[in-house]
Order: sequence, then structure tokens, then C-alpha cells
Amino acid sequence: MRIGFLFNHYAGHQLLHAAPTAFALSRFYPRHRVFMFVRGKALADLADKIAQRYPGHRVEITIIDAPLIARLADPLIRPFAFAGKQAALEANLDLFQPLDVLVVPEKTSLSLKRHQKLAHLKFVYTHHGAGDRADAYYPQLADFDLVLAPGRKIADRLISSGLVKAENCAIVGYPKFSVRQSLGVTPPAFAQKRITVLYNPHYSRRESSWAPWGRDILDFFRQSDRYNLIFAPHILLYQRWLRHRARPLGRWRGQSHMHLDTGSDAMIDMTYLDAADLYLGDVSSQIYEFLLRPRPAVFLDPRAIAAWHRDESFVMWQAGDVVTHLADLPNALAQAHDRHARYEAAQRRLFEETFDHGDQPDEERAAQAIVAHFTKKSP
Repeated sequence: MRIGFLFNHYAGHQLLHAAPTAFALSRFYPRHRVFMFVRGKALADLADKIAQRYPGHRVEITIIDAPLIARLADPLIRPFAFAGKQAALEANLDLFQPLDVLVVPEKTSLSLKRHQKLAHLKFVYTHHGAGDRADAYYPQLADFDLVLAPGRKIADRLISSGLVKAENCAIVGYPKFSVRQSLGVTPPAFAQKRITVLYNPHYSRRESSWAPWGRDILDFFRQSDRYNLIFAPHILLYQRWLRHRARPLGRWRGQSHMHLDTGSDAMIDMTYLDAADLYLGDVSSQIYEFLLRPRPAVFLDPRAIAAWHRDESFVMWQAGDVVTHLADLPNALAQAHDRHARYEAAQRRLFEETFDHGDQPDEERAAQAIVAHFTKKSP
């Protein structure tokens, strides 16, 4: 088979979820040719860094891009929308035509199905996170030939909702864990030893704490003599800054106890998650990566969602106190470490339900699932 992995995005966060599978597949199943298509040189450089964990791989990496006119228009459109993604797909149909299988971490690529020359192509969805948000369970998942799930919780929800048939869903674990801190970045070195809080707001304006509370939260930490702060939002918050109301951060920069990052590699390879003593966020799936090592967590609910306890889209809030009034945040942070004992068992349970663990590295399990599904026999 000829198996392609496509990373058609402006940011590199999706690479860490699926690139390990490409490299593992090429090493352990050499009779299959493996191709990787990445959008631009920056993503190619990231792929090369991840590849260093997989010596002897045989992945053929190709840089793709959108046509010139789309690239020229992109700076005007990008603050609102990622129109260049679709343009890049349409411009590279001939690269995808020889493939038998295309592996992607997002749904935009399903638009390729409408082209007759790609009617033979099978699609695999890898996920690019393990969160609970309802938006992650979209109807287009039914259009994939195979969906890879990190654990039983997500697989059960996909199947019970009717989005994915059981025979088209494979539980493979979380390949990103194999390449955490693989991009050569280091956590900030703060001048004073304090509790380090990671503030990690999502970009979704319906659920994020950023638009209603974010600036007040940064003001709180600027005035604090108790905490160091790493501000590292979901990387898309500042990729589409106008759409998500992500304004400049000049007034909070220059503080020795505040590290503000809106786009570096440290945001995507778990560098900040591993460095923090306490997680502060809303609905980002990165909470589950943080729980690889259980620590205190506080969640922000500016909209005071009344029924979140009964909503499977907010299961992650079982891992810590939930703040519905901004005035309660200082007390929640101050008590988080003392109250962690109340949540540690829940954190461990949530982690185990979210991520399946096997005897093999997860990227090898994912590679095996792909080969087995499309050859219909044990590889």
C-alpha cells in the first residue's frame, strides 16, 4: 500500500499526534510506502525534529502549499479563517491520487472525497487531542474509513452516538506521549521559586474563559507575589486572533514572574504542561496531557453552566474545583494544593479512561491498526 499522512495546517500541533505513527509504520512495515505531506517549511522542520526519535524510518516528506494568489490573500483572511487549507488541498490533488490511504488529524481533508480522481482513497482519522468538547464529535466522522481512538472513553462515545461503527474504530493509545518535549525547547526559568501556574484557555468563544475573564486573570497574576505564571493558550487563539478576540499582551510583558507565549513549539510538545505545578483552564484537551502526572487543577466557567455535572462534554471538570465567579479565583488557587487529595483519585481514573495503555508503543499500535484494517489480515 501507499499510505500518506497529511498535515495541512498553519500550526504544528497536529504533527505530534500523528507523525509518530507515520515513522513507526515505515520502520515496522517496510513493504508499504509511507509519505508525509506538510504545509510549509516550518512544519517540515518540526517533522524532522520528531523524526529524530525514529532512526531508520523511511517516510518520504514533501512540502505542499497553496497557490500564489491564495498565499497573497492569506494574511488578510487568516485572522478570521484558515482559507488557505482548502486551497492547498485543491492545488495538490495529483500528489494524493497515487495513494491508497490518507491519514489525517482533522476533518477539512474529507473535502477531497468529492473529486472523482480520489474516489478510491481511504481516509483515517487520528484525533489531535483527547478532550470532551461536543465539537470534537462531529457528523463528518462517519465519513472516515477508520477512526483511531486514544482510549475506551472516546471510542465508546463515538460508537454509542452512532458516529462511527465499532468495526471502523480502533483503540491505539496516544502516540504524542512518545514525543513529548521532542522539539528542543526549554521551560522558562523564573527569578523566584513560586508555585507555577499554567493558564491554558481554549479558543472557542462559546466555552473559553479568555474573552470574558482573560485580561483580568493576567492582571491578577501581574499583581501577585505568590505565583509564577505561564500563559500558553490553545495555539489557535492567536492564529485567528481577530476571530477569537486575542489582543496584544504588551501590558503584561516584562514581568519577571510571567511568561507569555502565543506561538512557540513549547506550547505543543508538553513542555509547559510538564513544568507547571497547577493547571488553570477551561475546556482544552490539554488537561488530560497534564494529568499524565496528577497535580492540582482549577477550571474556569464564566457562563456558570448549570448542568455540566451531567454533560459528558465537561467530564474533565471532575479533576478540580470549578470557578463560576472571577472573585473566587484567588481562593480557589490558594486552596488548590490542599484540596488536591479530593481530586487525585478522579484524575487518575479520568486519565485511565481517556488513554489506553498497551505493551507496544502507541504509535506502533496505531500503525498496526492501519495496516490490519486495510489488508484485512494480521500484518
